[in-house]
Amino acid sequence: MKEKFAFHVLGLYLNKFLDKLERAFQLDSKELIEVYHERARACIKRGGHDEAISLCQKSLKLDHDDVEGHYQLGVAYMGKRLDEEAIGSFQKVLKLDPGRTGTYFRLGVLYDRTGAFDSAITSYKKAIKLEPKRADFHYTLGVVQDKKGEHKKAIESLNKAVKLAPDVDKYYYRLGLVYDGQGQHDKAVEAFKRAVEAEEATV
Repeated sequence: MKEKFAFHVLGLYLNKFLDKLERAFQLDSKELIEVYHERARACIKRGGHDEAISLCQKSLKLDHDDVEGHYQLGVAYMGKRLDEEAIGSFQKVLKLDPGRTGTYFRLGVLYDRTGAFDSAITSYKKAIKLEPKRADFHYTLGVVQDKKGEHKKAIESLNKAVKLAPDVDKYYYRLGLVYDGQGQHDKAVEAFKRAVEAEEATV
């Protein structure tokens, strides 16, 4: 509790410091925006989402089309479980920069979290199109497909995940659950066995 309070006080101090820095050194808007970005990232890493939101809002006042500002704002909203606000921020990012892979992935997570499975699947597929060798993208796609009842597609996506990252135990475990749910018990047992082997290999 004391540590969180200390971080909060530190965040308030840094915000005031940045305001003074702007006035004292007459930083141009681009330089100041970069400072806001750096401080927002630092705040997010330590869980200071409110401070990060404030910093991002300041950067966006200087530049309404600040892609990184909208992105960091979305991440901060996401950390506070403000899902609709986060979705809105990430959608703005993609309007300004449609090739930003991580934004599609985060949107997928948010859509999944809010039960919008079709939108989550669409977002994950767009992320995969941009970075097809990301095992975690295939895994999260498979999880949502399973939730939606698209079990065959889920098995296909999860198999791609384990091929790309054969050392990740949770990918095999999830694959085993889907196989088991579909009555493919032999394949389920094999997947669970591989999950245990992968877990033991990391110990």
